[in-house]
Amino acid sequence: MSNYLFILNPNSGTSIGKKPGFVKSTIETVARQSGHQAKIIFTEERAHATTLVAENLKIEEWKAIVAVGGDGTVNEIAQPLVGLDTPIGILPMGSGNGLARHLGLPLTLPAALKRLFEGTVTTIDSAQLNDIPFFCTAGMGFDAYVGHLFSQQSERGLATYVNVSFKSYWSYKPQSFRLNGSDINAFSLSFANAGQFGNNAWIAPAASLQDGFLDVVTISPFPKWYGTSLAYQLFTRQMKASQFISYQTVKEAFVETETPPMIHYDGEPLQLDTNKITVKIRPHSLKVII
Repeated sequence: MSNYLFILNPNSGTSIGKKPGFVKSTIETVARQSGHQAKIIFTEERAHATTLVAENLKIEEWKAIVAVGGDGTVNEIAQPLVGLDTPIGILPMGSGNGLARHLGLPLTLPAALKRLFEGTVTTIDSAQLNDIPFFCTAGMGFDAYVGHLFSQQSERGLATYVNVSFKSYWSYKPQSFRLNGSDINAFSLSFANAGQFGNNAWIAPAASLQDGFLDVVTISPFPKWYGTSLAYQLFTRQMKASQFISYQTVKEAFVETETPPMIHYDGEPLQLDTNKITVKIRPHSLKVII
């Protein structure tokens, strides 16, 4: 019998995620039927999952520590697992589920549990923005601005995200960055370990979680009419280098801004207190069940 630790975020973004009691009982039932033992803990606040992982790693050896929530929950649980042999499992219950979607994991609870107990362990890259680990994407500019506004909404989900993005689009002004010593004006600047933000919004369709590189995506200022084309490319996995979009692969990148920027990491907004940012890849550093 294998022991799995499930850390459940009761505030995750999906409708089923709003039913923590149902999720808990389903996990317990399927685990028992599969011959495994499940310990389930609920998070109580932001960053609580990271503390719970650290505490429980000292108690016993787990077959896996499972994030039950969205990309923010995955991030909190994965942080202390970087460099360890204990893998992370993912039951996607968030608004976007970017990492789960990139990995091809099922998005329904029964199928995700089946994959968890029958899947294999692989090793993926992680990344870091200053001292902040991220596993999917991070960035600054329009995406961080929208992430900040989205985090303040009472309702989560794709419809809310699209509504916030649309309203923000008309008033947002591109920003100045110094990227690796070159001055640029950009609508957004993204660092992709995985290929998408979530909700199948593929900012870097060619990104690999196992190549030891980050994809840097710069979207330059563009005419307002181009926004429809950009959104279409994003959600049909057709983003590619063009007049307004550039890609480069790096192991490390340096960014300077005029003032400390708002960033996002795995969808979580954060106001930095420095205008100097270093982003780097950490190859083959996280074990995950797929």
